[in-house]
Amino acid sequence: MKLILSIAFAYFLGCYQATAQDQKTLDSLKRILKKSTIVEQAQNLNKISSAYFRVNLDSAISYGNKSINFSNKHKIYKELAVGYNYLGQMIYYKGNYVASLSNFEKFRTIALQLKDNVLIAQAINNIAGVLIDQGKTDEAIQKYEEVLAISKKNNDKKGQSLGYGNLAFAYRYIGNNGKAISYIFEQIKIDEEINNKMGLAYSYQQLVLLYNQRNDLVNTKKYLDLSLNKFQELNDGRNVAVSYDLYASYFQSTNHIKKAIEYEKMAIDLANKHQDKRSIAIFQSKLSNLYFEAEAFELAEKNFVQAINLHESINLQKTVAGAYIGYGKSLLKLNKLEQAKSNLDKGLAIAISQKSAVDKRNAYEALTEYYIKINESNQAIKTQRQYIAVKDSLLNESNSKQINELNTIYQTQKKEQKILLLDKQNLIQGLELNKSKLELENESLENDKKALQISEQNFILQKNKVLIAQKQIETRAKAQQIKLLATQNEVQKLELLKRNIFLIIIISILLVSILLAYLFYSRNKLKQEARLQDEVIKQQDLATKAILNAEESERKRISNELHDGLGQMFSAVKMNLSALTEDLNFKNEQSKDMFDKTLSLVDESCKEVRSISHQMAPNVLLKSGLATAVRDFISKIDSRKLKIKLETFGLQERLDQNIETVLYRVIQETVNNVIKHAEASSLDIQLSKDEEGINAMIEDNGRGFNTSELEKFEGIGLKNIRSRVEYLKGSVDFSSTPSSGTLVAIFIPF
Repeated sequence: MKLILSIAFAYFLGCYQATAQDQKTLDSLKRILKKSTIVEQAQNLNKISSAYFRVNLDSAISYGNKSINFSNKHKIYKELAVGYNYLGQMIYYKGNYVASLSNFEKFRTIALQLKDNVLIAQAINNIAGVLIDQGKTDEAIQKYEEVLAISKKNNDKKGQSLGYGNLAFAYRYIGNNGKAISYIFEQIKIDEEINNKMGLAYSYQQLVLLYNQRNDLVNTKKYLDLSLNKFQELNDGRNVAVSYDLYASYFQSTNHIKKAIEYEKMAIDLANKHQDKRSIAIFQSKLSNLYFEAEAFELAEKNFVQAINLHESINLQKTVAGAYIGYGKSLLKLNKLEQAKSNLDKGLAIAISQKSAVDKRNAYEALTEYYIKINESNQAIKTQRQYIAVKDSLLNESNSKQINELNTIYQTQKKEQKILLLDKQNLIQGLELNKSKLELENESLENDKKALQISEQNFILQKNKVLIAQKQIETRAKAQQIKLLATQNEVQKLELLKRNIFLIIIISILLVSILLAYLFYSRNKLKQEARLQDEVIKQQDLATKAILNAEESERKRISNELHDGLGQMFSAVKMNLSALTEDLNFKNEQSKDMFDKTLSLVDESCKEVRSISHQMAPNVLLKSGLATAVRDFISKIDSRKLKIKLETFGLQERLDQNIETVLYRVIQETVNNVIKHAEASSLDIQLSKDEEGINAMIEDNGRGFNTSELEKFEGIGLKNIRSRVEYLKGSVDFSSTPSSGTLVAIFIPF
């Protein structure tokens, strides 16, 4: 992205070839400053400010302020506008975007008052330049389009070049390389037409970035050399520094990392010399990336911190996303995972807000590595897909084709212009030939009048005929040469087309192969994960089933022990005590009452043992099914304490034994909880079966509880209910509020 100086300043700047010449001009301007008229003094103050722009930025700003104060005092509005423009640019390179934007707004206001469309376009362009660095890309694009529209309306070729160039920069930044390429070649055509060396230099820089992104190293180096030569010719130190930075990128692409680091340090040194804080911040971030590439991760981490601090100190948003992402990648390599994740997320958020495709691609790639490190395979797959999508958008085939096509069109147009020039030269020669013929005719007429000169005129005539014949031969030879050039041009076009088609086929085959390999790998990986998940679920089911079977077996064993062991013993005790009743002579009535109570307790114990035995292994469940077993269970509960209503639907056929056992235990546990805790007077139980599964609804009118505090009430009973239902892949829901009873809803799918 570039800012434009005024026409006077651009022209004046073009006069300088070296810093020493700048200093000589400064001395001259200072000497004549006070001797000039008021208007000339205002102009010279601006010239001094612009000349200092190359020598010392602080001095340039100081004279810029003097120029503004002087022009404002004397109401010289044209020079006041120029002063605000210069000052805005100088402060911009200092990194103070707020003050820079304020000066450009003042520049635009005065330009509007002067109704100077060229100045208006320049002001809007420079405002857009600041907006780009603040990360407001969409606003900047709108303003660059406005610059282009104004320049076209006024047939301002230099303004059109500026508009096309900056639109190319903005679209390249957000990853729309197609539009960027189109605008760059439009700019080049205009700059060559008007011999705008500065514009051409910027265009070549943009082509360097695009070709380097496509990994086209031949064209990258070609345009890199062209741009550096142009900026050195223009004595533009700031952009020479940018060229050094681009050389660092080129050497990075060719794996000459040490050379790349050397050039990046040269870029930083030159930017420091020109007090260009903005460029220093960007170059520092680039140097950090190179250290990362060289696997000097601790050094990269340290330099990224410096780069981020530089960006934040001047509020440079355009490239801060890349700095955060690079910092996160360095931390990732140093296994500082949480710090890495935080910085990667921050960088990605900024990249998304600024629509920076390159930064998004780098962030997704690093996040994939992070998720792999923490074994989050699903997240890793997700970010990997996002990375591939963004990468493909940057490397799509149409962009590459468009670059080559536009470059070919550009080169072809240059050849056509040369052919047109040859045609014009031939036309001139033809006119000269006609002129010679006319002269011969005049000479022939004069020969009739001048008899004495006939022999001499004949000699001249023969000589001229020879010359004409020679020129005709030369003309035919040139015509043949033009045809040959045209034929060669057609052959070159066909060869280029053939090569492009071959490259497209090879790249397509390669991309399809990579895609198929990736899909095959992903498919196998997903299959393995699915098989592993199925096996885990199967083993969990088997384990749960084994636990429940073991529990039921243990219940049956204990039930049998109670029934056959302890129950028989209590029965024998009762019989023996009953047999002793007739043989014992009680001393008094009190002793007899004590004996009867003991006998009654033994009888109650026998009943209790039988009840517990039946509850632990209800034979009626095994023989008659779930509905009968539940009905048998609730019939043994005292209806005076708790009235229970049971409804069943669709249970005429027996269910799977596991389902019947689990549901019976769950209902048994729920009813026991109601008796123990709910203080309810009535309980409704509803069992139903349909094609989807079995529903069980158990509702009481007890005191209820707060379901948001369910964890406080989750004792062994509720945990047993949940685990048994989940074993059958079912669900259990508790609906209750204090003093409003409780509803337990259970669903078991088939």
